[in-house]
Amino acid sequence: MPVIPAVFAMPTLTKEVKDLRENLLDLREKTERLDVSESRRKELLDGVSNFAGKALDKLQEGETAVYNGAGDTNNNTDSKGIRSSPIQDEPLDLDNILDLYGTHIEGRGLRAGHGGHMAYVPSNGVFPAALGDFLADTLCTYAGRAYESPGGVDMNNMLLEWMAEVFGYPEGFQGNLTSGGSAATVIAMATARDSRKGLRARDFHRVVVYVSELTHHCIRKALHTIGLGEAIVRDIPVDSRWKMDVKALETSVKNDVQDGLIPFAVVATVGTTDVGSVDPVDAIADVAERHGLWLHVDAAYGGFFALCEETRPLFRGVERSDSIIVDPHKGLNVPYGSGVVLVRKGQKLHLSNTAHKQGSYLYHPRMHSGVDDTQVSPCDLSFELSTHFRGPRMWFPLKLFGVETFRSMLTEKLQLVKYFYHIVKDISGFEVLQEPELSVVAFRYRDPPRGLDANSFNKRLLEEMIQDGGVYLSSTTLKGKFYLRICVLGFRTHVEHVELCLEILQKSLRKLKGCLKLSNEAFS
Repeated sequence: MPVIPAVFAMPTLTKEVKDLRENLLDLREKTERLDVSESRRKELLDGVSNFAGKALDKLQEGETAVYNGAGDTNNNTDSKGIRSSPIQDEPLDLDNILDLYGTHIEGRGLRAGHGGHMAYVPSNGVFPAALGDFLADTLCTYAGRAYESPGGVDMNNMLLEWMAEVFGYPEGFQGNLTSGGSAATVIAMATARDSRKGLRARDFHRVVVYVSELTHHCIRKALHTIGLGEAIVRDIPVDSRWKMDVKALETSVKNDVQDGLIPFAVVATVGTTDVGSVDPVDAIADVAERHGLWLHVDAAYGGFFALCEETRPLFRGVERSDSIIVDPHKGLNVPYGSGVVLVRKGQKLHLSNTAHKQGSYLYHPRMHSGVDDTQVSPCDLSFELSTHFRGPRMWFPLKLFGVETFRSMLTEKLQLVKYFYHIVKDISGFEVLQEPELSVVAFRYRDPPRGLDANSFNKRLLEEMIQDGGVYLSSTTLKGKFYLRICVLGFRTHVEHVELCLEILQKSLRKLKGCLKLSNEAFS
């Protein structure tokens, strides 16, 4: 126990105070278990590192399934699964803790770090990002305010400046590192609400937000969260390439003005989740400017494809948007919980998050010292105050690998999905929705056995593929048609995984058709 020298003369203590001090010394001894010694730290680090290393080795060597299924061990209604070891007063040793994690977390359900994960919008989680998190968490850095961590805030801002440059935003922007696209969208929509002059709560039911048929549902969720649940959300139709129909947008806005409504915002998407299509942002920006709409760009999935030369033209007009969101946990493959919001006129973001009266406990002498502080604190650009220091999980991999490595990774994903597209469209019986713009392909089997509709057959085909365990795909329904869907974005996904997917697709098709044939014969 370290000896802390006395810095003041102790007065004569009463019995009550003496007893209190003795109790404090006893509690200190128990509490010091939390301040782990160097030898114990090494023991814990070695144990966790070995555990994670073995799991990663299996992923890299393809020795484990991408999906195991939930099964009964995750039944939360009784004492099975992780609940078999409840939170309790007594400590548990490291081996048992890791065994619980391995059995009930790593060993069940989806292994998102697997190269065969091509569902939803996948991310494999680059290892050095965990080292960035380790530094932030171990040293417990609080980077919510510039006064407490000027270097941490500077790191966050440097990352935001880099992304603003990628998207063509001018000086004067502001942004924030968030927990993901949903939180980023809440911040963007709240800023749009607060920036609209003369808008009052009594008008919210007349506010109109324009989205396409394929806009992510987080927009509606965000509107509800910020008090605009009564707002009218117009679903603008898409064209033959699944992009927002700009003429239909213009017509809808004009009609709403004539009807006494308040056209408020339009959402353009760079990389729709369903099909990977990219809205014509430049043309939508023209409509927004003519009618005074806030233009928000959802680039959560597709944003970092701006780094690639072949997809860069798709981002024309993004620099004209009022706000944009992008998820590093998608395009950069950092761990889940990594989003970004940028607002072109940064003062609007700042005002939206500082209009309230701040707590007096946040006073800091430097605030009134006359020292020039050019760093705007992240807590003044978000609804979050106490938040994880998110910068290192992105900064560490970018510094360690360099941007070019990520550009090559993204280029590989674009070409992998083209490879899949050119092969699957030529497999007898399959139809493909359209040639991919980014890294998503939607496809379906159009000739199911007699007596079974195409939607039901394709659902069963997807189930059969997932049950195989080699790849993990998802689906979407467009214009009433059920499609299987592949999204290639994980850094561990390579040509062998795409070829395995094609192999499992055909194997599952043969198996399903065989089972249905036997079933029909049994009832004939």
